[in-house]
Amino acid sequence: MLRRNQITFIFLLLLLGCESRSVQPKDSGSQYFPLKVGAFWTYDVLQTTITQLGGQTTSSFELKIQITDSISANGRVDYILERSQRSDATQTWTSITSWSARKTDFEAIVQEGNISYLRIAFPISEGKSWNGNTFNTLGGNDRCTDGSLQCDNYVASDLMKRFESTGIAFENTVTVFENNENDPIVRQDVRRSVYAKSVGLVYREATVLEYCTVGNCIGKQIVENGSVLKQTIKEYGGL
Repeated sequence: MLRRNQITFIFLLLLLGCESRSVQPKDSGSQYFPLKVGAFWTYDVLQTTITQLGGQTTSSFELKIQITDSISANGRVDYILERSQRSDATQTWTSITSWSARKTDFEAIVQEGNISYLRIAFPISEGKSWNGNTFNTLGGNDRCTDGSLQCDNYVASDLMKRFESTGIAFENTVTVFENNENDPIVRQDVRRSVYAKSVGLVYREATVLEYCTVGNCIGKQIVENGSVLKQTIKEYGGL
């Protein structure tokens, strides 16, 4: 009887071992933000700017972002993002600026000039929120609980949903609302980015408008200053 119990015990251990090996680690969502030297993304951009003095101006152009290099220091890897622009496909690319990006097990950060934004917090999940300004001095704390106007409360939505952009379909995406403020009296600030798994940013739109709040124009949504941007992926590769 003892020997039979020992055999049964060993069999159970082997069975549990097989089960544990079959369990796959949970996907953190880091593949929504791939970083690799040589990768590139080309976008069609439509941008409208509104000012009190200049009125409304609209421009369209192509934007190319390419990872040209990486720098490793103190266990951290920063990827160099070269940004180029041209009016259309018949023109040559003109370099406009360089940004950088880095990724850890917990976050994807883009440094735009001297300002770092926490674009995605890992592990990603439906409804998860975080302060996009955690790594800069624009205001707010890491949980957006202080009521700061600069505490951009990013929220993940439509996780693993299909998204189509100019005829290109992406089966697994996540939408990040970087702000979703729509005050009919004072301002509108609606910004969202769509990331596709193993591709990265495929769509971005940002509407930031300041309304007139003096005199008879109050509540009429007369725009004094603002901008509207739509950035749609056109081509990508090197991933």
